[in-house]
Amino acid sequence: MLVAITFILTACAGAAAQANSPQPTARRATAAPQPTAAPTAPPQPTATPALAQGVVVAGVDVGGLTEDAALAKLKQALQPLLQPIELDAGGATLTLKPEDIGLELPLDAMLAAARDAKPKAQVDLQVQYDEARLRAALGGLSTAADPSAATSVISSTKPISRSFVLSGAGATTVDVDAAVKQIDERLRSVGGARRITLPLAQASGAARPTPAQLQQQIELMAKDWKGSVAGVYVYDLASGKQIAGLNERTAFTAASTIKVAIMLNAYVNLPKLTDKQQAALKKMIVESDNLRANDVLAAAAGGSTTESAFEGAEQMSALMADLGLKNTFLYVPFESGDFIKLYKVKFKTGPKQGGEAPFTNSSNTLRTTPLEMAQIYIFLEQCSQGRGVLLEKYGKNLTAARCKEMIDWLKQNGDYKRMMSGLPKGAEVAHKSGWVPPGVQGDAGIVRSPGGDFVIAIYLYQPGEKYSDTEVQQLIGSFARLVYSYYNPVAVSK
Repeated sequence: MLVAITFILTACAGAAAQANSPQPTARRATAAPQPTAAPTAPPQPTATPALAQGVVVAGVDVGGLTEDAALAKLKQALQPLLQPIELDAGGATLTLKPEDIGLELPLDAMLAAARDAKPKAQVDLQVQYDEARLRAALGGLSTAADPSAATSVISSTKPISRSFVLSGAGATTVDVDAAVKQIDERLRSVGGARRITLPLAQASGAARPTPAQLQQQIELMAKDWKGSVAGVYVYDLASGKQIAGLNERTAFTAASTIKVAIMLNAYVNLPKLTDKQQAALKKMIVESDNLRANDVLAAAAGGSTTESAFEGAEQMSALMADLGLKNTFLYVPFESGDFIKLYKVKFKTGPKQGGEAPFTNSSNTLRTTPLEMAQIYIFLEQCSQGRGVLLEKYGKNLTAARCKEMIDWLKQNGDYKRMMSGLPKGAEVAHKSGWVPPGVQGDAGIVRSPGGDFVIAIYLYQPGEKYSDTEVQQLIGSFARLVYSYYNPVAVSK
């Protein structure tokens, strides 16, 4: 009984203890944190509109670029224009710095024009400077010497041939008008040398030859070669004028001088020359290789066969006509006589007689005149400076840089027997010569000299074999020497 009571008490005590023990406090429910909304992505900047495809500014292709990228490309490409130019005037020198004349390149204005331009448009280079400050700088460049100096002509001498000579030094001053034009052209020429020999005028008005004197001497020289017809054209690049000419509108068989037109046609029609095409072009210019000339004709027409060369010849002739050079053409590829006979090929011909009197027995499938051939070089020179008809008409593929490239090819001509034979060693000449012995020989190109730069074209025709090839080559050199001495008279003692 005692045991039972103890059990009951123990049990009750345990229950009481359980009842009196603190109960766990109910945990207060906490609201789950709401997820933070993801931050809204910042608006993407609107892409800067790209310039239209094919747009060229100052000879630099900026098509498809943003304005920032185009600006950076223009700054890099045109930076050479902001380099100082060394001026040389008869021994007096001047370093012409951009800040001296306030020279600026308004890139923003050029880009604005590019922004509004249509695809494949050409935007001309803009150059700004203070011409009054330029003229003032040039006015201080002069040399003084014996005012009794005078020019004369020596002839029939083996070492020099007919040349202008200057006895005494003569008082000279910078020909400011001609110099301003010359400097202006250089300021617009990215690849132009940063040194210019300025044209001088004789202060006494007596010493420098005149164009009339040059004309007289050309006529006298030609008169000595009886039975032949000489055609000469001389163009002064500084003044932009013809200064002499003889039978310059007479038509001559163009021979290989036409290869400058073949090259131009290729550059007009091909946006880029392949390595193979460049190799053919080099052999055509340097070695006067006729078959490689045919390859260049074919390539310009989009092919590689003889048939394509015929197409290229007509294409090139149409290009010349479009430039106003209607007496300059090539309708039959070189050395294609057997091909014509074998396949009975029909081809176009020019008029039986072209140009003006005196008439020569010129080919009716391969022809030019001194004036028209010289004009091709004038066009190339203008184009290389970012101006002129070639860029206006054929800007799709032509740029100032590509025109300069063509001039550089012509500097590699390997013929030193004709024009080059009369010029000083090391003279800078970009030219192409040609000959079809014994009938015709010619040479034409750009000549740069300390006294001035000029374009000259010389053709000589003889119906028989009165004069040897060597004599005719030397005569071409003599004409070149005479014109060179007009710009650079030979100094002699009285």
